[in-house]
Amino acid sequence: MKKILSIQFRHETNCFCPAPANEQAYRNTRFHVGEEVFTHQRGGTGTELGAFLKVLEARGDVEMVPTVGLNATPSGPVTSGVYDFVRSEVARVIREKGPVDGVLADLHGAMVAEGHQDGEGDLLEMVRELVGWEVPVICTLDLHANITEKMARCATALVPYEQYPHIDIYDTGLRAAQLMSDTLDGKIKPVMAYRRVPFLLPLFPTAREEIQPLYAKAKELEAREGALCVRFAHGFFPADIEEMGMTVTAVVNGDQALADSIADELAAAIEAQIPQLKIDYPTLDEALDIAIQPGEGPVVLADASDNPGAGALGDTTHILRRILECGITGAAFTSIVDPKGVAACEKAGVGATVELDIGGGSDAVYSGGPVHVTAYIKAITDGKFRYTGVMSHGVSCSHGKTAVLEIAGNTVLLTSLPKQPLDEACFYAAGIDPLKQKILVVKSAIHFRAAYGLIAREMIALSLPGYAVPVPDEYEFRHWKG
Repeated sequence: MKKILSIQFRHETNCFCPAPANEQAYRNTRFHVGEEVFTHQRGGTGTELGAFLKVLEARGDVEMVPTVGLNATPSGPVTSGVYDFVRSEVARVIREKGPVDGVLADLHGAMVAEGHQDGEGDLLEMVRELVGWEVPVICTLDLHANITEKMARCATALVPYEQYPHIDIYDTGLRAAQLMSDTLDGKIKPVMAYRRVPFLLPLFPTAREEIQPLYAKAKELEAREGALCVRFAHGFFPADIEEMGMTVTAVVNGDQALADSIADELAAAIEAQIPQLKIDYPTLDEALDIAIQPGEGPVVLADASDNPGAGALGDTTHILRRILECGITGAAFTSIVDPKGVAACEKAGVGATVELDIGGGSDAVYSGGPVHVTAYIKAITDGKFRYTGVMSHGVSCSHGKTAVLEIAGNTVLLTSLPKQPLDEACFYAAGIDPLKQKILVVKSAIHFRAAYGLIAREMIALSLPGYAVPVPDEYEFRHWKG
């Protein structure tokens, strides 16, 4: 039997966010160790690790060896307590279960931890020191990975997602697992080239025509004889690290010169396309003028700057305040994070009408400050649901204790935890039919498009004050050197 070590340790770090990714932050999403890692992700979940298990366990001659399965909502840096625990646990399993024949890692690629600006690079370096340099180490990465020189040096192959929204998470896991399977069988000997393009790309959906030539070029290069996986990562600028920006990885079968040639060609194509890679955002009032026009289906307003999926806190009140000022009705919000407000609603009870100051609990400039409302408490829920859309299908999620409020003809999910609404499941779990709303306000930048695009009359993303503004020009970077 061949032994394949699995590691799942994910975090997209926004170094401008004041909330750390501590142990509780991970336990709010996923904190599994040992066999429970596989128990929770085997079959029916759209994760990379679920894909690893599907491919490798089907062989019959592979023992999958679990270490950790950790994931947390993006936020400030991972605490040293969590990071050191993962390192020690991975090292312990390697020493006790080794030697291993391969390592499959489900990472993000934009992790910053206390004491580790290159979170994944430092982890992979430790793994290499323990398993040796002849063992294949293949990693999946988020499309927004800041791939560093150390990550590329310590991995045999890096396989980022291709799509934003990330509708190809599971498929990326299948690709990485198949690379490992073929390597074990001696069918291929992967080698990789890596190039960094020091350009900070705005949060850019892959459907936009400006970026399509780059995907066409990557596919053209991947079709060359000997090429195995040719991809580029967008990078994640709120991480604010030195090695930040767009990157290219070219994995080929045994021919380093070919890998270098392909990586150079794709990097050159990216550099040539940079002048076209820009996005303009409407003002809030412009977006509301569109949203209140009559038509079939809801208009989705996406507060990109308060996206918990990019490390924001989910508590900004800019859109709610303006909707109330304008007397607009028929809007449903998911969500505004305010655990103290939820506790007050729970104390008052379902059916009560209360005076509350909601949201705006973080920095007053970023958040917009609390909004005073008169709210009818329609329901109190546990905030639990499962994603039903194409992204993370079947994966459980929780907003924590949630109050469903009716405010001046609008509905607000007041939640205890920040979560990006990947699909409409959070609305349905709270007893809200999104199809019957005039306006849906979501805290997301791009991911909402995959599911909400199927029901929306129009989708409008907004760049407002917040911890996760979707364009790099609004940041004052401390570490990035360009």
